[in-house]
Amino acid sequence: MTAALLGLHRAAATLSAYSAAVQLGLIDQIDRTPATVEDLAMTCGASVRGVRVVLATLADSGLVQLRADGRYEPATTGLAGVHSLLPWRDQVTDSVRTGLPAREAERDVITTLLHGMRADVVTELPAAKRVLDASVDGAPCGAALAARDPQCRVSVLDVPANRRANRCRQFDFLTGGLFDAQPTAGTYDLVMLPGVCHLLDADCAAELIRRYVPALRPGGTLAVIDTLAGSQGAATHELSLLLRTRSGTIHDPADYRRWLAEAGLSALRRVDVGRQPTLTVLTGLKP
Repeated sequence: MTAALLGLHRAAATLSAYSAAVQLGLIDQIDRTPATVEDLAMTCGASVRGVRVVLATLADSGLVQLRADGRYEPATTGLAGVHSLLPWRDQVTDSVRTGLPAREAERDVITTLLHGMRADVVTELPAAKRVLDASVDGAPCGAALAARDPQCRVSVLDVPANRRANRCRQFDFLTGGLFDAQPTAGTYDLVMLPGVCHLLDADCAAELIRRYVPALRPGGTLAVIDTLAGSQGAATHELSLLLRTRSGTIHDPADYRRWLAEAGLSALRRVDVGRQPTLTVLTGLKP
């Protein structure tokens, strides 16, 4: 019990420190340019002592780090982009009571994670010349594959986030969204579903996998990139889904394996990457 209470105290302290750092502008400042405690105190209109304690707390939690030159910087990619986590404490009760999302159409924690560690994810994917990235928030994995291989051509869904993020000649855009895009059958060496299945209930997630398998050429790979039930951080991720989606959930590994097999894929493979929450790359081959 003592360890659990200490863990709760540390979590509360971290959230309080992060909230103060956001409201004072400290996080935005060091995200743009690393800075000393003294410079941040002057720029943000705060006390040196207060800034020092807040940043030390965030450093103790692994969110920021003190450089050798005495300046602080974010220790994790995307730290300045998760301000929307702060209202959780005011919204969870209502969502638990009603079962309805408190807010929608915000960037999901997995999308933020994918943008931050896309290089780690794509190392677990096979080389491919024709790729379909069926994400809806910037296609970070497709962009990483294109950067890795100048000969790789990537198709993405024609949604605003993908248009803003992907403007190089290696990209083309498929009209429609997740369920109404019509990729040409037998075209792609690799089809990716990164960070989308958790936005859907089980029936829709299974249907999504079935819809995209025909786009693969024989011998091609379909890859689901997501958090799986039982993984580290999965419960916290599911809490975020309660707040922002009507039916999103973290699916069980056995369900994914069944859906991939029922869609006609074989040689199923699982690789876990990252942590808090863990990302998993699940792949299957089209015979």
